[in-house]
This record gives sequence, C-alpha cells and structure tokens, in this order.
Amino acid sequence: MSEKRPHIIIIDGEDGSGRKTLSFELSLILLYNNQKTALLLKSDSKLKKIIETRQQRHPELPSPSIISREEFTQKSESFDAVLIPESNQADSFAQDASTFITVLKHNKNTAKEFENNLPYINSIWELKKKIASLHNHSLDWVVCQNNLYPTARMETYEELKQKSRLFGYRTPPPLNFRFAYQNITSGISAQDRTNPTLEKTLTYEDICAKREITKLAEFIFS
Repeated sequence: MSEKRPHIIIIDGEDGSGRKTLSFELSLILLYNNQKTALLLKSDSKLKKIIETRQQRHPELPSPSIISREEFTQKSESFDAVLIPESNQADSFAQDASTFITVLKHNKNTAKEFENNLPYINSIWELKKKIASLHNHSLDWVVCQNNLYPTARMETYEELKQKSRLFGYRTPPPLNFRFAYQNITSGISAQDRTNPTLEKTLTYEDICAKREITKLAEFIFS
C-alpha cells in the first residue's frame, strides 16, 4: 500500500448490539462532513442490501461505497475512512486499524460483564501492541454503549469511565435508544432528515439520533 492510508475503523460487538446500524449512521456523518467513506461488507450482508436499496430509491442522497474483503488492498487507498462492522480483534484487517470500537448492547450489567471479560480485553491489548510495532501509532480503542435503558445509561457510563485508564480505552457518552435509528430498514438515516425532500418528516428522535452520532464522530476524530 502507498503512504496514504485511510482511517480504518473496526466496529465489533455481539449480535443485537447495533454495530451495523452504528456503522451505517457513522459512515453517513463522515460523508456529510466531506470524507470519502466506504464500508467493507460481505456479499450477503443485510446492510449491503439496505445501502443498495437506498441508492436506487434516493440517488440524490450520499451513500457510502461498498467494498469487499478481496478489494480492500486495491481500493482502500482512495478513501478517507473505511468502516468494517463484520469483524473483530482477531481479523487480519484489525492490524491495520486506526480506531477499534467495541459496541456494548443493552444490558443493565453491561459494564461488569465487559470488565470481567479479561480474555477479550487482553486480546485488544495484544492488538494495540501489534499495531504500534507495525505502524508506529497507537490504536484508539473506544468502548461505546448502545441501546441501554435510560436508568442504566449514565450509571453504566460512569462505571466504564472509572476503568477506562486501567484497560486503555475511551468511552463516549452513551448513544440514544434503538427507536431513534429504526429508519435504517429503508436506507433513510437521521443524518438525512435535513435534506429538503425529507425535512418535513423530521422527528425529535431523528434530531437526537443525529446529535448522538455527530458527537461520536467528533469523539473519535478529536
């Protein structure tokens, strides 16, 4: 690969944690901020089908490019950012990552469960060391809460924050509820709602969702 390397973001999490939805929303925020962005997806990915439907129905709206694993080496250099949601710390692509996001799904005990998962935490540490030796930069590890009950959100956030220095991650404020992102099924995102053709359908939940993802993007790239 040439000297120009995209900002590679690995988004990891259990099924139901919202990692694909987060990837979609985050990719659009980057596009709206004029960063050429791609998603690395499998051929049978549901997210790939959603984006293809979006491009057909709303060609006037920005959509992230889709690249396959086989195309990564050849095409990734032309992007400012590449998001990889169907991956984990053991993936061969992870060693080239700039940011690694662990998405924690809805669970009142999510902080304790995460902190007790020492094999996973140690595997990220090993990845951080590998990236430091290969690329001479530090991997930014972000632990992101998603889909939490309102009573658990800030409590969990404070618990995670207390251990962040010990485990070497950063944690942004928790994301909004799942209902704020439901429109992903049609390929329309909260990020799109200020488009002139869609602004009349803007809801309070869309505003909240857009605000939260914008904060996350600012947090990652700060």
